[in-house]
Amino acid sequence: MYSFAAIAAVSIVAQADETAAASTHVVRAGDTLWSISQIHDVPVAQLKTINNLSSDRLAIGQALKLSGGAVETVKPATIQTSSSVVQTTTVNLNLRASKSTKANVLVTIPKGKAVIVLNTEGSWSRVKYGAKTGFVANTYLKKAASTSAPSQPATPVAPAKPALKEETISQSFVTTANLNVRQGPGIGYALVTNIPNGTSVNATKQSGTWVYVTYNGKSGYVSTGYLKQTTTAPSAPVTPNAGDGGAGNATVDYVVNTPSLNVRASAATSAAVIGSVTAGQTLRVVQTSNGWHQIYIGNTVGFVSASYVKSVSKGATTAPTWETGSYDAHTFFTASPAAIRAQANDSSAIVGTTLRGGFLNVVGETSSHYRVLENGTTGFVSKAFVTAINGKSAQATRLATIAVAKKYVGTPYVWASSSPANGGFDCSGLIYYVFNQSGVNIPRTNVANYWAGAYFGPQLSESFVPQAGDLIFFENTYTAGPSHMGIMVDADTFIHAGTHGLGYNALSKEPYWKSRVIGYKRP
Repeated sequence: MYSFAAIAAVSIVAQADETAAASTHVVRAGDTLWSISQIHDVPVAQLKTINNLSSDRLAIGQALKLSGGAVETVKPATIQTSSSVVQTTTVNLNLRASKSTKANVLVTIPKGKAVIVLNTEGSWSRVKYGAKTGFVANTYLKKAASTSAPSQPATPVAPAKPALKEETISQSFVTTANLNVRQGPGIGYALVTNIPNGTSVNATKQSGTWVYVTYNGKSGYVSTGYLKQTTTAPSAPVTPNAGDGGAGNATVDYVVNTPSLNVRASAATSAAVIGSVTAGQTLRVVQTSNGWHQIYIGNTVGFVSASYVKSVSKGATTAPTWETGSYDAHTFFTASPAAIRAQANDSSAIVGTTLRGGFLNVVGETSSHYRVLENGTTGFVSKAFVTAINGKSAQATRLATIAVAKKYVGTPYVWASSSPANGGFDCSGLIYYVFNQSGVNIPRTNVANYWAGAYFGPQLSESFVPQAGDLIFFENTYTAGPSHMGIMVDADTFIHAGTHGLGYNALSKEPYWKSRVIGYKRP
């Protein structure tokens, strides 16, 4: 009964203990298997296998293993004494005052350093490193090549900086969590300070996914995963390059030819994103070089890939040449937002936009554009952004989705999966798969968005009498709000990817489902 809607429940806490994070994750309020898998880069299926989970339910305080090794927990003390043994650390490892991940950290021992093991107590070892003695988890120690006592450094050595290209930037951000500032671009570096959630900071350097900031007089690196960009400091304008169709070109306009195009700080796909432009927008090009346009954006300049921009003659128009025929309102749709224009050309004024996944009310067409009627206003949408359902009637498409779903009856429920290649589906993943297999190129999203968005037409109340192929939506299953969906096989039975796999349920026989219906949609 789980759906991809759980992604919205992610609540990132940026204060995790680095050593524990290397092998375990302690569940906090708002955590889901999906959010944990994204934070630690461990597939959901692997998390479930490692932790012997039969469902996706988690309990606050539950410790999840992130690899096949043992979870770092405190067991009843079984003290195993021995003569001093030399071992080395396999990660940047916290030396703690006592046998607990909540105990004070005395020092962080870099990966690969030798320590003297004084004795072993359950899953913890009491070790000596330099002049300090404390406890570390056994999981992160291995036998050293030599058993002779190591030469201990007086003070720990900071980990070597990774070989990342560092570039100068000037960007403003707001933190989206209580965020650690570190001496270098990685979690293995020592803490400098902590920045509260919602604080504005300015970044002056970027190294991979880390940026260099200053807060309360202290400087260091923070992860961009917990930053939201606000503004970009303007750079000096660049003089247009005469003859290249620049900002003042009298005969050519440069028009965005994709639904949304990133504007970057420099001419590289790895450069920081400083803004975006949308389909049909005319750009003020400064100069062009090596497949990139430098453009004005606000009061600064940035770069866009020339592959997604086309040049058109200024004032170009195309006189509509109407084709005869009837148009089904459930046959044409846009998988991404697209501009609705006043005329059938891509340089005329934008009078509206389509919705992602929204069906179009097509009333005519030219060789290059569909004429649409939206909210009482007519306009034109480029055929490049429109998908037709290959001449099928809407009802034929709805029945085709049932036929596809039936092929996989009995396959397991697999969290976040939208393909049988993963061994099964979750509920919204099934909808995504069967519609795409039936010729309707809908985007992958979750139950809440399929219900609230323009996908599949308007919402129909729970009193609506459904037909085969209609979509049914449920609320308050594993979480509050729209959280589960399926496809009606008839007016009472629906097929869906539930907790026990892909199969059928009947509303008239199961009060649980009947009481949670919030409505229907007819694609």
